[in-house]
This record gives sequence, structure tokens and C-alpha cells, in this order.
Amino acid sequence: MKSIYTIAAAAMTIIAGSAEAYRDECPVGGYWEEVVRNVRVCDTRQETYTVTHKTCNYNGVLHLGHLWEQPNTYLSPTKFVWDTQHAISTCPATNYRTESVSYWYNNSWGGQSMGQANYTGWLHLLSESSYTTEHTRTVETNCRTEQRTTRVFRCGFEP
Repeated sequence: MKSIYTIAAAAMTIIAGSAEAYRDECPVGGYWEEVVRNVRVCDTRQETYTVTHKTCNYNGVLHLGHLWEQPNTYLSPTKFVWDTQHAISTCPATNYRTESVSYWYNNSWGGQSMGQANYTGWLHLLSESSYTTEHTRTVETNCRTEQRTTRVFRCGFEP
């Protein structure tokens, strides 16, 4: 019981001290005003849930598409690709892929220009693995609007 009185006395000292600070800033004095505001209040609870993720490993061969100009350096007609992708539910059995590369060629007026070539093809699922992550979210229920009243010190005279 003694601790309740100690806490109450400390709270009154803090409130009185802050009121004095406000009064010191107001040379003409002031007044206390009760301010009522609406606040949204909800009951909350923490909920834990698990998400399963997939790691999908693919490989395949991409084929060089049409070249509009003759490159100055050799471009391989095929490109072997390994790829890893992440999914939430399942790994697709195939994955279409396009990769672009730039190349230099000699243009018709004797200079060099840059062209672009595309490699395209299907990658096939090689393997997949799963792992889980645990997450926490806050769920709000029984939301309502309540009125809160606070006292605010105002400088000047009451309107």
C-alpha cells in the first residue's frame, strides 16, 4: 500500500512540475482545458504461422537467335545455363529463359557499331528442396471507437 502512495506522489510531482513549466512560459497566465478525442481501440493477440518455400534448380541449353549483323568476335550458337529460383508453392517443371548479349560489328560506313543477340530456350527442373520460415503477426479483433479525455494547459484567457 505504501508503494501506491509513493507512485501517486511521484506522478503528482511530475504533473505539477510540467504545469509549472507551462505556466512559466505564459506571462499572462492560462487555464486547463479538457480535450476529448476519439481513438480506435482493438483487442490484439499474436499469431504464429509457417510459410513453406521452395528452392528450384534448373538447367538447360539456350540457342542463339537471328543475328542482323556479322559480329567481330565469335558468338557460340548454344549456351548451357544453370539457374536457381525461389517459389512459395511449387516449382514449375520448365522455365522459359531469354538472355541478351551485346556484340560489336563493322557497319556499312567503316565504323563499329553495337548489336544485340538473344539466346532463348527452356530450362528443365533438375531438383527442388523445401524449407520453412516462421512468422508472427498481430491480429486485431473487437475494434471500437472510445473517447479519451486529457487535460491540456493553454496560455491566455479562456475563450
